[in-house]
Amino acid sequence: MYFAKKAAAALLCISTLAFSGGCFLNNALENARGQLFETINFDDDSAYTKIPETESVNSPYYTSNSVISKGYDFLKTESQKQCYTSIGEAVYKISETANEFNLYPIGKVTIQDKEFTEKDMELCIKAYSLDHPAVFWLANRYTYGAAGNQFVVQLYSFISGTDCRTQMITFNDTVNEIMSSIPNGLNQYHLEKYIHNVIADKSVYAEGISTTDGHWEEFSAYGALVKGSAVCEGYSHAAALLLNKVGIECYYINGFSDSNPHMWNSVKIDGNWYHLDITWDDSENAYYHYFNLSDKVIKRDHVIAERFENVPNSTTDIYNIFLPKCDSDSANFFVVESTFIDDFSDCREVMVNDLIEAGNNHDTEFTVRFDSSIDFNEAIKEMFNAEPYYMFSYMAEANEQLDDGDKFNDENVSIIMLESFNSVVVKLAYK
Repeated sequence: MYFAKKAAAALLCISTLAFSGGCFLNNALENARGQLFETINFDDDSAYTKIPETESVNSPYYTSNSVISKGYDFLKTESQKQCYTSIGEAVYKISETANEFNLYPIGKVTIQDKEFTEKDMELCIKAYSLDHPAVFWLANRYTYGAAGNQFVVQLYSFISGTDCRTQMITFNDTVNEIMSSIPNGLNQYHLEKYIHNVIADKSVYAEGISTTDGHWEEFSAYGALVKGSAVCEGYSHAAALLLNKVGIECYYINGFSDSNPHMWNSVKIDGNWYHLDITWDDSENAYYHYFNLSDKVIKRDHVIAERFENVPNSTTDIYNIFLPKCDSDSANFFVVESTFIDDFSDCREVMVNDLIEAGNNHDTEFTVRFDSSIDFNEAIKEMFNAEPYYMFSYMAEANEQLDDGDKFNDENVSIIMLESFNSVVVKLAYK
């Protein structure tokens, strides 16, 4: 018989999926339309530098035929599809000369359709961006003009063609390094988790940045993966880029938190769609709080923007082109990885065995999820703060079977309570 120490576990954090902080989408509300002119130079007379497209990567997980196409698939007219395709050709030609806004023109897009409108153009640009997270240099401003049957769009890059070529080399090398580091034999869930952790480890949240002025990199996958600093847009672009490269469908979700624009991801794991917010997971004590959530759970502190067809003004409003239904919790972190307790009288063996495994791996966290029939607050009390001190008893028993150096320090236990998931995270320390 092992007697539990009568010591209360420190409450490290009480979490109900609350996060204090916001994120701004490319200054979307102010600058989405950019500077518009009634006339535009219809002659494509800029001197462009051609940019090589992203190279394939060295990884057994790389899926060369995985095409991200939800943006393109949403387009309805041939003119919209032509615009999308033309954008894809234009973005790889960048001028060496900046304009008055310190942006660099890219190849013009010309649509032969007198019915084509600014709303069509805005949709095509957003659709292209949704499908191409690797195009990190594309600015959020444009100009356009129309004459007769011609509708001409001028897009811009944040950097010159020469600078883009240089940064593309670094960017491709970083992506290759990440892809080649992925361990063999991972299923979709663990692939997603590995990439989630890589992005969180590489980047820190860029506090106080709300516009791209002087900080465009933070809004891109380049910022998250190379510079190591990003806002929600950068985290989301990096996730979409890397997950789609390993054959896992992943797109952006636009929405709000505390009335501030925010972006996160939708990801498809084993046939089901989930919400993934790496930005909010990359905060103190978050611990996978936002790893594969259902619509019901994410809506507790996120507001999902409307679909494109439901917004009054698509040229200024935040909206979603692709918005899958997320109604499963089978790939939620706490469902997959927690030790599950449905009866305290019959859980000793599984708890001790799982703790032994955690000790052998030198894990720093141990997660327990309670059945919905168990009162959460009472379970926390009995596990950590009052007789029979279940967790301390299980740790003492596990220590009897662990080697020196792998034994838990049961005098240094802190917990994160996640009542929304009926779960608790035990922060492990070792002797």
